[in-house]
Amino acid sequence: MRAAVLFNYKEPLTIQDIQIDEPKDNEVLVQITATGMCHSDVNVFVGATPVPPPVVAGHEITGVVKKVGRGVTRVKEGDRVVSAFIHPCGKCRNCISGKENLCETQASVRLKGVMFDGTTRLKLKDGREVHIFLGGGFAEYAIVHENALTVVPNDIPLEKAAPLGCAGITAYGAVNNAKIEPGETVAVIGVGGVGLSVIQLLKASGAGRIIALGTKKWKLEKAMELGATDVINTKESDPVKTLKQITNGGPDVVIEAAGTQETIQMAVDGVRIGGRVVLVGLPPVSAQIPLRIASIVRGGITIIGNYGGRPRVDMPRLLELVRLGKYDPSKLVTGKFKLEEINEAVKVLEEGEAIRSLIVP
Repeated sequence: MRAAVLFNYKEPLTIQDIQIDEPKDNEVLVQITATGMCHSDVNVFVGATPVPPPVVAGHEITGVVKKVGRGVTRVKEGDRVVSAFIHPCGKCRNCISGKENLCETQASVRLKGVMFDGTTRLKLKDGREVHIFLGGGFAEYAIVHENALTVVPNDIPLEKAAPLGCAGITAYGAVNNAKIEPGETVAVIGVGGVGLSVIQLLKASGAGRIIALGTKKWKLEKAMELGATDVINTKESDPVKTLKQITNGGPDVVIEAAGTQETIQMAVDGVRIGGRVVLVGLPPVSAQIPLRIASIVRGGITIIGNYGGRPRVDMPRLLELVRLGKYDPSKLVTGKFKLEEINEAVKVLEEGEAIRSLIVP
């Protein structure tokens, strides 16, 4: 099969013919229809998320099941599926206690670029192993653990469902963990795929005022289209001062979806006394971000780390919201690229001119 392989950090991807093995126990071979391009993939390409090359990234995957391994019960051949970026083992302490988004087994292999058994299913023609990042969707086929997969109803186009695999399920987890009460004021920092999904889900959940903060005028306009009631361009005004002024002391909740030192500090400084901050954006693995602890303690601020949602529980709910028209992942898609055009998609994303590009093999 063909795949977009990274051989060295900060170098272009190359299209290679590589070998893909048969699925093992509880694994599924998926023929890929579309894979969304996320900033987390770019972090792999530049070495900020140091999965060892050669590696195939891509984790917002939709496709059709072509073959199932022994013991698979969740899907069958011919099913149309979406894959979450979280692949729960279903057996570790967190999985069995209802926190499968924090699967300890996946956490142990995530940066190694291998499956649960410590090996990969991809090889170059010379026999070298090729690693994967959360699925390896920038290819024609992928091997995925069955617990990451959800069957997509026939009335939802597969391409439309692709952003659910990361942007959608991450946003769902953030809104769910924030425990939004009807009418609460919520600020969303970052208006990329996750932030714009958060805004749609906040509207669906009954939040009151929804304030989007970002730097790109066209993305802020998109935020208003999708449910934001107010926007703040953080390049044109002091965001914390403006946020506190227009909300009379700060929002009840701030959901941070950009993952930089500046935006994380903005979230903590901008929330009201007694408020909640949900951290969603992922900075580079090596980043250490200082916070003013005294202001957090004196302000009684709750900081919640959120790593996505639960694939087997939350993905079916997301799909139902899509069917009902309360969440539209296709509104995030700003372009489609063939597999051999993938470096162009990377460039557009790095320049801030894309929300979600689909790579369609």
